[in-house]
Amino acid sequence: MSNSPGKGLAILGYCSVFGLFIHIFLFIAILGTAVLLNNGKGQQFAAFHLRQMFGIGIVAILINAFTPIIEQGWLALLIISLIVLVAVLGLLSALRNQMIALPFIGDYFQKWFSFIK
Repeated sequence: MSNSPGKGLAILGYCSVFGLFIHIFLFIAILGTAVLLNNGKGQQFAAFHLRQMFGIGIVAILINAFTPIIEQGWLALLIISLIVLVAVLGLLSALRNQMIALPFIGDYFQKWFSFIK
């Protein structure tokens, strides 16, 4: 499985996490483009990783909404660092042509976001 169909789209999906730090609309544009490019092509590899990244993005947006409430800056930084770490784990999985669900939440993302095909 050295060249999985949809590997480029899977990697593009994970690269969208960097858009979160620039602007939320950039994140949505990059991830949305990857999802639309994969729509109807039946590339299971890309769809798997796009669902993972979509879930990471939703979690990141929710945490970002509550970050101003957290009084300890170090705690907010720790939470954001965990999100980035999870995104990097997913990216490494895509680069290695593996379909490994993210720890703890990856299987839920596959169920919840099954509309990404």
